[in-house]
Amino acid sequence: MKTTVLSSIIIARPPEDIARIFLDPEKAPLWNAGLERFEVLSETPGLVGSKARLHFVQGGRRYVMEDELLEVEPERRYLSRVSGDMLEAEIETLLVPTASGTLVTVRWTGCGKKPLLRLLLPLMRRSLARQTLADLTKLRELAEADRPSR
Repeated sequence: MKTTVLSSIIIARPPEDIARIFLDPEKAPLWNAGLERFEVLSETPGLVGSKARLHFVQGGRRYVMEDELLEVEPERRYLSRVSGDMLEAEIETLLVPTASGTLVTVRWTGCGKKPLLRLLLPLMRRSLARQTLADLTKLRELAEADRPSR
């Protein structure tokens, strides 16, 4: 059984500004909770097939996940698969222009690889949604503080 979390936020910047920050490996730890380092393994971030290792620390525990970008519509839609020892998820990020900036929506759909996590993950849906919204709020702060696009 897969668990799905959906979070959205309006950012007062155009999609190209958000995509630039979203795809920057050096900025990823600034807006993703627990992410210490985004290690590019192959291809340029933002291109289909690009792969990265995500180095996390949460609750004093370190772990690594693999990220592969599966589909891209530049400055509109990004779909990646993230997997590790405990879980696998697909993360779709949509950037939709609005009158006041960009509606950024993240849809996280995943399942635990171990029996206990398969049972617990659906119960963690609210917590995952809160964390995703907190990450998007940090992304908004970065984007709105960054220089305007030219």
